[in-house]
Amino acid sequence: MSKITPQSVFRQTSSLHLTISIFTTLIVGICYTLRMQANGGVEPRTTLNIFELLVPVLAIASFAAAYYIGKNRYKKLNSSANLIDKMNIYRDNNLLIWSALTGSAFFAGISFYITGQNNLLLYGLMTGVMLLYFRPLKSRAKEELNLNEKESDQLDQIL
Repeated sequence: MSKITPQSVFRQTSSLHLTISIFTTLIVGICYTLRMQANGGVEPRTTLNIFELLVPVLAIASFAAAYYIGKNRYKKLNSSANLIDKMNIYRDNNLLIWSALTGSAFFAGISFYITGQNNLLLYGLMTGVMLLYFRPLKSRAKEELNLNEKESDQLDQIL
Protein backbone atom coordinates (compact mmCIF):
# COMPACT_ATOMS: atom_id res chain seq x y z
CA MET A 1 0.00 0.00 0.00
CA SER A 2 1.39 3.40 -0.95
CA LYS A 3 1.84 6.24 1.45
CA ILE A 4 -0.41 9.27 0.98
CA THR A 5 1.64 12.38 0.27
CA PRO A 6 0.61 15.96 -0.47
CA GLN A 7 1.85 15.47 -4.03
CA SER A 8 -0.37 12.42 -4.52
CA VAL A 9 -3.39 14.32 -3.22
CA PHE A 10 -2.58 17.14 -5.64
CA ARG A 11 -2.22 14.67 -8.53
CA GLN A 12 -5.56 13.10 -7.62
CA THR A 13 -7.11 16.55 -7.62
CA SER A 14 -5.66 17.30 -11.05
CA SER A 15 -6.86 13.97 -12.45
CA LEU A 16 -10.32 14.56 -11.03
CA HIS A 17 -10.45 18.01 -12.63
CA LEU A 18 -9.40 16.63 -16.00
CA THR A 19 -12.06 13.91 -15.83
CA ILE A 20 -14.80 16.37 -14.86
CA SER A 21 -13.75 18.78 -17.64
CA ILE A 22 -13.82 16.07 -20.30
CA PHE A 23 -17.16 14.75 -19.06
CA THR A 24 -18.69 18.24 -19.08
CA THR A 25 -17.43 18.89 -22.61
CA LEU A 26 -18.88 15.60 -23.81
CA ILE A 27 -22.29 16.21 -22.27
CA VAL A 28 -22.63 19.74 -23.71
CA GLY A 29 -21.40 18.45 -27.09
CA ILE A 30 -23.88 15.58 -27.03
CA CYS A 31 -26.76 17.95 -26.23
CA TYR A 32 -25.71 20.15 -29.15
CA THR A 33 -25.36 17.22 -31.55
CA LEU A 34 -28.71 15.69 -30.57
CA ARG A 35 -30.48 19.01 -30.97
CA MET A 36 -28.98 19.57 -34.41
CA GLN A 37 -29.88 16.07 -35.58
CA ALA A 38 -33.40 16.18 -34.15
CA ASN A 39 -34.56 19.23 -36.06
CA GLY A 40 -31.98 19.58 -38.80
CA GLY A 41 -31.00 22.90 -37.28
CA VAL A 42 -31.94 25.16 -34.47
CA GLU A 43 -35.42 26.64 -34.40
CA PRO A 44 -35.86 28.30 -31.03
CA ARG A 45 -39.07 27.85 -29.10
CA THR A 46 -40.06 31.25 -27.81
CA THR A 47 -42.55 29.84 -25.32
CA LEU A 48 -39.71 28.65 -23.07
CA ASN A 49 -37.91 31.96 -22.54
CA ILE A 50 -37.84 31.36 -18.78
CA PHE A 51 -34.67 29.30 -19.31
CA GLU A 52 -32.91 32.47 -20.48
CA LEU A 53 -33.34 33.75 -16.93
CA LEU A 54 -33.02 30.49 -14.97
CA VAL A 55 -29.73 29.24 -16.41
CA PRO A 56 -27.52 32.25 -15.56
CA VAL A 57 -29.25 32.95 -12.23
CA LEU A 58 -28.85 29.36 -11.04
CA ALA A 59 -25.28 29.23 -12.33
CA ILE A 60 -24.28 32.36 -10.44
CA ALA A 61 -26.14 31.32 -7.29
CA SER A 62 -24.65 27.82 -7.18
CA PHE A 63 -21.13 29.08 -7.90
CA ALA A 64 -21.40 31.83 -5.27
CA ALA A 65 -22.69 29.37 -2.67
CA ALA A 66 -19.90 26.87 -3.42
CA TYR A 67 -17.26 29.59 -3.29
CA TYR A 68 -18.63 30.97 -0.02
CA ILE A 69 -18.74 27.52 1.60
CA GLY A 70 -15.17 26.86 0.47
CA LYS A 71 -13.91 30.16 1.88
CA ASN A 72 -15.58 29.39 5.22
CA ARG A 73 -13.85 26.00 5.31
CA TYR A 74 -10.50 27.69 4.72
CA LYS A 75 -11.17 30.14 7.55
CA LYS A 76 -12.01 27.29 9.94
CA LEU A 77 -8.86 25.40 8.96
CA ASN A 78 -6.41 25.15 11.81
CA SER A 79 -2.98 26.45 10.80
CA SER A 80 -1.35 23.63 12.76
CA ALA A 81 -3.10 20.94 10.68
CA ASN A 82 -0.79 18.74 8.65
CA LEU A 83 -0.31 19.35 4.93
CA ILE A 84 -2.20 16.25 3.82
CA ASP A 85 -5.33 17.39 5.70
CA LYS A 86 -4.99 20.84 4.18
CA MET A 87 -4.64 19.37 0.69
CA ASN A 88 -7.72 17.20 1.26
CA ILE A 89 -9.70 20.32 2.16
CA TYR A 90 -8.33 22.05 -0.94
CA ARG A 91 -9.47 19.09 -3.06
CA ASP A 92 -12.91 19.02 -1.43
CA ASN A 93 -13.44 22.76 -1.93
CA ASN A 94 -12.39 22.55 -5.55
CA LEU A 95 -14.69 19.60 -6.06
CA LEU A 96 -17.56 21.66 -4.66
CA ILE A 97 -16.86 24.52 -7.08
CA TRP A 98 -16.42 22.13 -10.01
CA SER A 99 -19.70 20.42 -9.16
CA ALA A 100 -21.53 23.74 -9.19
CA LEU A 101 -20.01 24.68 -12.55
CA THR A 102 -20.59 21.25 -14.07
CA GLY A 103 -24.21 21.22 -12.92
CA SER A 104 -24.71 24.65 -14.45
CA ALA A 105 -23.17 23.52 -17.74
CA PHE A 106 -25.40 20.43 -17.79
CA PHE A 107 -28.48 22.52 -17.06
CA ALA A 108 -27.53 24.95 -19.83
CA GLY A 109 -26.92 22.10 -22.30
CA ILE A 110 -30.20 20.40 -21.50
CA SER A 111 -32.03 23.73 -21.67
CA PHE A 112 -30.49 24.31 -25.09
CA TYR A 113 -31.64 20.87 -26.17
CA ILE A 114 -35.19 21.61 -25.02
CA THR A 115 -35.51 25.16 -26.34
CA GLY A 116 -32.96 25.49 -29.14
CA GLN A 117 -31.90 28.95 -27.93
CA ASN A 118 -28.25 29.57 -28.77
CA ASN A 119 -27.68 31.75 -25.69
CA LEU A 120 -28.21 28.71 -23.50
CA LEU A 121 -25.50 26.82 -25.34
CA LEU A 122 -23.19 29.80 -24.88
CA TYR A 123 -23.93 29.82 -21.14
CA GLY A 124 -22.95 26.16 -20.98
CA LEU A 125 -19.73 26.83 -22.86
CA MET A 126 -18.90 29.79 -20.62
CA THR A 127 -19.32 27.70 -17.48
CA GLY A 128 -17.05 25.12 -19.12
CA VAL A 129 -14.41 27.81 -19.57
CA MET A 130 -14.83 28.80 -15.92
CA LEU A 131 -14.33 25.15 -15.02
CA LEU A 132 -11.01 25.23 -16.86
CA TYR A 133 -10.04 28.47 -15.13
CA PHE A 134 -10.51 26.93 -11.68
CA ARG A 135 -8.07 24.12 -12.37
CA PRO A 136 -5.85 23.05 -9.48
CA LEU A 137 -2.63 25.02 -9.32
CA LYS A 138 0.07 24.69 -6.71
CA SER A 139 0.36 28.47 -6.46
CA ARG A 140 -3.39 28.75 -5.85
CA ALA A 141 -3.25 25.97 -3.25
CA LYS A 142 -0.43 27.76 -1.43
CA GLU A 143 -2.36 31.01 -1.44
CA GLU A 144 -5.74 29.62 -0.40
CA LEU A 145 -4.31 27.37 2.31
CA ASN A 146 -1.87 30.04 3.59
CA LEU A 147 0.97 27.54 3.54
CA ASN A 148 4.18 28.44 5.29
CA GLU A 149 7.53 28.16 3.54
CA LYS A 150 8.22 24.62 4.80
CA GLU A 151 4.82 23.36 3.61
CA SER A 152 5.26 25.13 0.26
CA ASP A 153 8.60 23.42 -0.25
CA GLN A 154 7.11 20.09 0.76
CA LEU A 155 4.32 20.52 -1.81
CA ASP A 156 6.82 21.43 -4.53
CA GLN A 157 8.96 18.34 -3.97
CA ILE A 158 8.95 15.85 -6.80
CA LEU A 159 8.64 12.18 -5.88
